Amino acid sequence: MSEGLGPEGGHSQPAPTITVQDLSDRPAHTPLDRITPVEQVSGVVEETSPSSTSSFELVDMEPAPPLYQPVQPHWFYCRRVDSKDVWLPFSREDSERLEQALSTAGEEEVVVAVEGERYDVRVRERQRYAVYWEQGPSEVRRCTWFYKGDKDTRYMPYPEEFSTNLEEAYMIAVTLDEWKRKLDFPSGETVILHNPKLIMQYQPITLQDEWVSSPSEQTRPRTVKRGVDNITAEIPDGEPETIDHLVFMVHGIGPACDIRFRSIIQCVNDFRSASLSLLGSHYRRGQEEGRVGRVEFLPVNWHSALHGDATGVDEDIQRITLPSISRLRHFTNDTLLDLFFYNSPTYCQTIVDTVASEVNKLHSLFKHRHPEFTGAVSVVGHSLGS
Repeated sequence: MSEGLGPEGGHSQPAPTITVQDLSDRPAHTPLDRITPVEQVSGVVEETSPSSTSSFELVDMEPAPPLYQPVQPHWFYCRRVDSKDVWLPFSREDSERLEQALSTAGEEEVVVAVEGERYDVRVRERQRYAVYWEQGPSEVRRCTWFYKGDKDTRYMPYPEEFSTNLEEAYMIAVTLDEWKRKLDFPSGETVILHNPKLIMQYQPITLQDEWVSSPSEQTRPRTVKRGVDNITAEIPDGEPETIDHLVFMVHGIGPACDIRFRSIIQCVNDFRSASLSLLGSHYRRGQEEGRVGRVEFLPVNWHSALHGDATGVDEDIQRITLPSISRLRHFTNDTLLDLFFYNSPTYCQTIVDTVASEVNKLHSLFKHRHPEFTGAVSVVGHSLGS
């Protein structure tokens, strides 16, 4: 979905000028005594005689909490799903580590290990990198404000610069108790702060999503929320630091590992999630006492070594492949080629050598990142990978 919010990430460009309009019936200038109203109680004493006395009742009054509380940020990362960008939250433990690294970092780059140390986040760069497998970097964002349209299934975070501007306007509205404020952003968006619980965003026609066809949909505003605690976000639980077992997962024939044409990385991620779920439901007490650690699963990919430029077979097959139903033909070609490779004495040994080399490389990298690991190591193979 196109956000239409200008450059993403508010740490590299100066904040734009925002036009603020007051839509309420209040005077343009609010007296300062309206900012923090104080109830004054005065006592009147009759001066009838020097001996007259007056009694006062002392009432304990707790200090009123400050009206404005800074928003608590939470870190998200972007993942591409079905040609759409989906923003997923880090665990609270990972988010706190990222926030602490940002607050203590200077001008130099800081790298924080997240998600069981399978990914590294470059905090200043706002990028997340895979450690054990080939995968493109994904954007990371420090999120404080979110929006959701009528047809959206989840809240999306605003870019950091946009969120900073919203937070400043919200702070002024809360401090002065002046609502119905209209914010016009240079990129064309309009946000109206009706009250602390009702904040809406209106998009200009030129920034509407491409699939929006009816005029009624174009005029529908977006719901705006402040803070991750006010949205329905499934924040994952943090993973135990202790690892008792390391398992290498070797895939079978073809590039896809299930009927949904998912890669070995995606399937192993699901396998790991199921393992963590069972660990929490069956061994929670052992985890709390520190007697039971988790199982780490790492994918072993040998398919790309045979289907690259080194063999040239894929290029030859592509020349004689019909263009119709290309996805099915591509899947069939890769699968059949793996069978031929396995039955060939030359390429069969290449498969074995590739698996052994990949396992040794992953094990060495794992030991480097987990020097305290003394658990067992296993290899799991599926189909031809066994």
